[in-house]
Amino acid sequence: MSWIKSRKFILFLVLSLCAAGGVLLYLKIQESRAAGRKQESKAPDRIYKVKSGDMVIGIMLKGSVNARTKHKLALEAPFSTKLIKVVDENAKVKAGDIIAEFETSDLLIKIDDYKLTIEQTKKDLAISKEERDVLISTNNEDLRTARDKVTECEDAYIRYVRLEGPRDRDTQELAVSDAEKELSESSDALNTARDNYYNKVFSDTTEEKTARQAVETAEKKVQSAQTKLNSARLAKKLFKRYTYPNKLQDLRNRLAQAKLGYEKTRVRTQSMLTQKDNQIYRLELTIRNNERQLESHASWVPMMQLLAPVSGIVTYGDPDRFWGNPEVKVGMDGRRKQVIITIPDMSKMIVDVNLPEQYRSKVAIDDPVIITPDSIQTIKIKGSIESIAALPVNIIPWDKSTPKIYRTIVTFRDNNPKIVSGMSVQVEVVSKILRNVIHIPIEAVFEEGGQLLVYRKALAGPEKVSVKIGASSDSAVEILEGLKEGDEVFLYRPFQAKMN
Repeated sequence: MSWIKSRKFILFLVLSLCAAGGVLLYLKIQESRAAGRKQESKAPDRIYKVKSGDMVIGIMLKGSVNARTKHKLALEAPFSTKLIKVVDENAKVKAGDIIAEFETSDLLIKIDDYKLTIEQTKKDLAISKEERDVLISTNNEDLRTARDKVTECEDAYIRYVRLEGPRDRDTQELAVSDAEKELSESSDALNTARDNYYNKVFSDTTEEKTARQAVETAEKKVQSAQTKLNSARLAKKLFKRYTYPNKLQDLRNRLAQAKLGYEKTRVRTQSMLTQKDNQIYRLELTIRNNERQLESHASWVPMMQLLAPVSGIVTYGDPDRFWGNPEVKVGMDGRRKQVIITIPDMSKMIVDVNLPEQYRSKVAIDDPVIITPDSIQTIKIKGSIESIAALPVNIIPWDKSTPKIYRTIVTFRDNNPKIVSGMSVQVEVVSKILRNVIHIPIEAVFEEGGQLLVYRKALAGPEKVSVKIGASSDSAVEILEGLKEGDEVFLYRPFQAKMN
């Protein structure tokens, strides 16, 4: 029994909690509806008071205010560095202010290295030029020595051919002639001695002995003269066959060696001088290259500071680039020609407009426009179409399926300090202006059963009024019949709003 009672109690408790939750949810819903009705009662009706005035007929386009001139600042020096200082974005600067600085320590070290290299290379160049002067003197001395050797060998050769050779040949011939003469004389003396010995009758033995000794002596002289003649003839033959040709060949060889030595000396000295000239040229080229690098690096030092060319407001990156702009912050890598800061010239503003391709035939250069900022609808500024691109392009360049537009530039006729770069505006291209006509916003006109009507405000509530319209634009329509100036019309269907 106790278990049954406990079960009933738990069931009763659950039902009670559910009932309490339902009551609370109902009260919450009723409170929310009451708040909504209260809010609706406070919301004013969108009503337009009909008035007479000038009505602009044209095309409504979207545009963006831009500066005609944008001063884009980037690191011009082709040197790897880092950003160490930059002004805040949207900060106002004056012309000549330092707005960004890049780290220069590595650049200054590089400049000092070039200076040291140039100084050392100039010293090496001076030494090389002195060595070249010494080398020229040494080369001249070596060439003179080699030339003298050639001259000496030529003189020895010519002297032997013209003087010494013929002289030695004549000496040999003279020796043979003397030996022949001596042999002839000895032979005659021998014959005389023999005649005296064999044909004379001697008176005593002593005289005979003397005559016989004379014959023997004459025979010895003949033998000696014959030996001398043979020796002279042999010497002459050796001179003609061996001594003279060998001596002549030796002198020719010495002359050829002397000429070859001179040529070697000339080539060697010329090569050494050329090597020295090349060394000097390389040193001079190194100096010129380092001086050029020094001049370039020194010219980069002022580039490490970006100065404001005009007074204006700082913006980071390049506003004309849709992607690829760097994150400008201290410590970022500095790259040549990478725009990090842009200062637009606010004194000359334009509006960039994308003119749809279907409207191109309705718009021409110098057409008047009315410019209305999206953020300040009360401002109306007059302008004109300055230029229209010759060819259409896709809104998204890489997507060929997107609509095509003509890049169009609109200029302001008057300057307004409230107009700033980057502001979104509506550009109404004026094709015609209707003077002193009744017109209302286009959203106040409705169609029912093939008739155009408006909801006019009356004491008894909204009433339907048929109207006849004239010209219309993207935002307004001319009323020819049905309304008068001062009437108030709803910009929505009031009955439908109440039903909702």
